[in-house]
Amino acid sequence: MVDALMNYLHTPKWKRQHRWRRAVWTAMNTVGLTGMHALPLNKRWIDIHRRLMPFPNLDPGLMGFRIVQISDLHYSPVVWKRYLEQMLQWVHELEPDLVVVTGDLITGGYRYAPRIAKMLAGLKPPHGVICTFGNHDYSMYGKKQLIEGMRRADYLEKCLMNEGLIVLRNEVLEIRPGKRTDRPLDTDGDVTNARPLMIVGLDDEWSGAIDPRKAFAGVGGDLPVLCLNHNPANCHELLEYPWQWMLAGHTHGRQTADSRVARTFSKRREYTHGYYAIQGRHLYVNRGLSYGQRVKHWCRPEMTVFRLTAEAPQEA
Repeated sequence: MVDALMNYLHTPKWKRQHRWRRAVWTAMNTVGLTGMHALPLNKRWIDIHRRLMPFPNLDPGLMGFRIVQISDLHYSPVVWKRYLEQMLQWVHELEPDLVVVTGDLITGGYRYAPRIAKMLAGLKPPHGVICTFGNHDYSMYGKKQLIEGMRRADYLEKCLMNEGLIVLRNEVLEIRPGKRTDRPLDTDGDVTNARPLMIVGLDDEWSGAIDPRKAFAGVGGDLPVLCLNHNPANCHELLEYPWQWMLAGHTHGRQTADSRVARTFSKRREYTHGYYAIQGRHLYVNRGLSYGQRVKHWCRPEMTVFRLTAEAPQEA
């Protein structure tokens, strides 16, 4: 009986169970049992969200190109390997052309860097896996321990690159139709007639490592530009640079900021989850994969599938 119940919770049929799981989640939150979300009842209640990603001047060869975004894996003693492996298997089954990871890959110590690198290396999209860094990849102390933070981030980068993954820290990468990309942009490399998709990966803002001037150097506004930026709080400051889409994470849906007081004492807390139109640009904030801080039902862990198109979607 108990084994059958545990198997039911660990291998759910989400479409059939959505209503009662949402009801239980809401009830637990109402009576203050917010920690219960970490149990098998809801922590694997993943939201696979699909959205069109329109770009001006998109090369016809990139029409239909699929990008899967994941964020905030937070591999650590409290986010287990088995859970992340299950999530990454689902990413693989989505058959992306490219996977982007927008920061906070780990929260634990050094030993988690080679482990998360090995897990992500199991993904084999044709155009690779691009990783950018968040505040937890530099440790949890920000600018107060910058030397230690840089040491941790550099070690994480080394582990990822040793596994054949792409790391962008204030760098830009070209994605061309039918051509596998395995390194940052080299201006002396092959040039084809196809218009590339430019992917700009910004480093972490909280640690002070972000350098948008360096990252966007030489990136023209006449090309489609996708910016990867862990924390969406600075999106207005980045409007001077020529990106059309920005993918971010960091917030986990910001379930604790739905009160007037919480919004008053936080910077750009309005960009918490989902899609935002900002002065003609497109921002999407992914809620992340780790199952911590999931009090509200609309803060479920998320992976997002984008399909490139030259036409704006109706909902935008």
